[in-house]
Amino acid sequence: MSPAAPDLAALARWDTPALSNALRRTDAGADGQEYTDGSIHRVAGPTMAGIAVTATMRARRPGGDAVPVAELHRAVLAVGGPAVVVVQDLDEEPGAGAFLGEVNGTLLAALRISGFVTNGRVRDVPDLQGMGFAVHAAGACVARAHMRLTAVGVPVRVAGLDVAPGDLLHGDGHGVLKIPAAAAPALPALAEAVRAEEQEVVSWARSADFTPERLLALKRVRH
Repeated sequence: MSPAAPDLAALARWDTPALSNALRRTDAGADGQEYTDGSIHRVAGPTMAGIAVTATMRARRPGGDAVPVAELHRAVLAVGGPAVVVVQDLDEEPGAGAFLGEVNGTLLAALRISGFVTNGRVRDVPDLQGMGFAVHAAGACVARAHMRLTAVGVPVRVAGLDVAPGDLLHGDGHGVLKIPAAAAPALPALAEAVRAEEQEVVSWARSADFTPERLLALKRVRH
């Protein structure tokens, strides 16, 4: 890992709310943060942190616009570290067929990806739950249908989040957060500072010193 590269392992030790709180203390602030809108959820796997590898797909109807899956594998290898594969289902009604299942999941696991994110659906969920990488999707589906990748390495939009190849992504049970590269090195320390401040309040609220009168006297203006 080069000196300028983000410490993905350090980021993965935190949850997305903690990193979002930390980003509030950077140039991103509260309004400059980008994250998924809740229309997808974590189907399998641990907290993820990695570099985005993007693709698009269609499945509802047949078409002659397919690109080889090898292009996606090549892009994952080019990252040189933990990758998060982000696939936008371009169908008007996403989820007719799944790209990710036992076979494609096993191949991506062999490439040691950190996560997979899609606005579409996945299948073979019990198998995916044992593969060691995170899976965020709209849910499960039965069939492959007419699934094919239509492009690799292009900007995509998944669950309200715009993702470009090379973006830094973090995800857990709360959703997926895009982390500005310039802010990444400082985030673990900032998250630690925020957590310490929060724990002071939590510890006091659970202590014998707590009274409703003292709480109201604080006149807190933030959560």
